[in-house]
Amino acid sequence: MPLPDPAGYAALRPRFAVSGAEARIVLAALQPLAQEALGIHTQRQTLVDGELPAYVVMTTPESNGGWGELMPVWFKPYERPVPLYCLDNWALFAALYQAGFGTEATPVIEREALLRVILGADLLMPFLPSTGGAGGFLRHGILPLLLAILWLEPPVRDAWLTLHARGARAALARGLLPLGADVAAKLDQVEQAAWLVPARGLVAGEPAVTAFLHDADRAGPFADLFAGICVMVSALAAAWGVDWHRWVFQAVNVAYRTPDFGLAEVAAWMERSARPPAR
Repeated sequence: MPLPDPAGYAALRPRFAVSGAEARIVLAALQPLAQEALGIHTQRQTLVDGELPAYVVMTTPESNGGWGELMPVWFKPYERPVPLYCLDNWALFAALYQAGFGTEATPVIEREALLRVILGADLLMPFLPSTGGAGGFLRHGILPLLLAILWLEPPVRDAWLTLHARGARAALARGLLPLGADVAAKLDQVEQAAWLVPARGLVAGEPAVTAFLHDADRAGPFADLFAGICVMVSALAAAWGVDWHRWVFQAVNVAYRTPDFGLAEVAAWMERSARPPAR
């Protein structure tokens, strides 16, 4: 997958600065949707002023839990209330995500939509039922991400799904998930390789980001993570549809708890995608 250009990253920095006040407004707006999606799991929480117990803590790249500029939001899942550590600039994350769609050269990610998607997903994650230690980001973690995408206004939602489908087709074409491969093992491999990247040096500040983007051995695994996101979002959306109210109860309370969550859907999507177009 082509990596973002450092000049493109620099151009995005003014657009993707995030303030604490803005993050808190977005988080508050997402509360009713998250509570509805969680259903009975909302009732199991001690709500704070009628809201899920989560709050924004702003960070800089240097204080971002070792993630530098790679992760815009992270959290400590077992703390209550849950601190959502929010980075003050999402430019690198936006550039990498955008490159996953195969459109790095053209600005396609709207800042407000990205804030809603990432904060929405991270608001859901700590309150979803336990996976018994069998969960993986590129499987179970895609459920809250997909839900947050589906909460966007329909034209924006559809545009995001189209971009993910384009990125998914590109990932399949370059063999990220070869047909006949052990999909679970391959997704885990992609995920683990990405999580090891921050340990190889803090990516914070323009010189460090430039060095990172010029180092395919470091940036490549993280770029593959976004390609995997595109595949999984597209597979689940194709299987379940955009009306999340119809399937969310079954997905949250049954499918999400299983270690093979999403694997049947991605296998079916890969098989359909590999077929030659009908004449």
